[in-house]
Amino acid sequence: MPRYEYYKKKVNKKKIIRDIILIYVIAVLFVLFFNSFIMQAYKVPSNSMFPTISEGDRVLANKFIYGPKLPFTDIRIFNATKNIKRGDVIIFLSKEYYNTNHLFRSLSSLIYTLTFSLVDISSFLKNYDANMYIKRVIGIPGDRIKFEINNNKVIILINEINEKKVINLNYKVIEETEENSPLISSMIIQNEIILKENQYYVIGDNRAVSADSRIWGPIDSNQIIGKAVLKYWPISSFGFINKYK
Repeated sequence: MPRYEYYKKKVNKKKIIRDIILIYVIAVLFVLFFNSFIMQAYKVPSNSMFPTISEGDRVLANKFIYGPKLPFTDIRIFNATKNIKRGDVIIFLSKEYYNTNHLFRSLSSLIYTLTFSLVDISSFLKNYDANMYIKRVIGIPGDRIKFEINNNKVIILINEINEKKVINLNYKVIEETEENSPLISSMIIQNEIILKENQYYVIGDNRAVSADSRIWGPIDSNQIIGKAVLKYWPISSFGFINKYK
């Protein structure tokens, strides 16, 4: 009997199918574990973080650093949100999305994870602007945030000190002025925001167009998913996001 015919008869088709299914299940479990506890990929939906991050860029968020959550729950395995520093670029859930039906949010998260951020079913809903945001942390619990105008530029003061003298990072912003910003009002300029426990003040680097804490106030630590650490796409933009001085 020819060798090919011999091995053909020995092939167990059921075993091959079982092996394929097993490999697929193991791959899915690995992806779920990696994305739930360590890193997850996200696609940036706008230019609110330009020039640091552009619309369409893909970034990796470190979930472990702030304390990962149990899959499909809002329960952190351990809480390390006190590790959040001024200047960190974070990914977080919008307040509207965080308060949506938990079952829908879990299903959306599962599909988003398994498709490596290619399919976001929640984006089809028009009830709110976005389900996830990426912004820079300007204020942490206990900070006092205030805005003032200096030489026609809007300056952010953190505990009465210019943000650039408080945040020890090399990052560029598109300056906000009285002319180019639709967000500035006398109320924002005059009022001082005092951040409570578990509250964080976040702003986009593109100050003139970003929707952020200036509009919807501080975010809560429960909304935070992780720290954006790496741009991996497009390849020309590959590199770490935060560069310390």
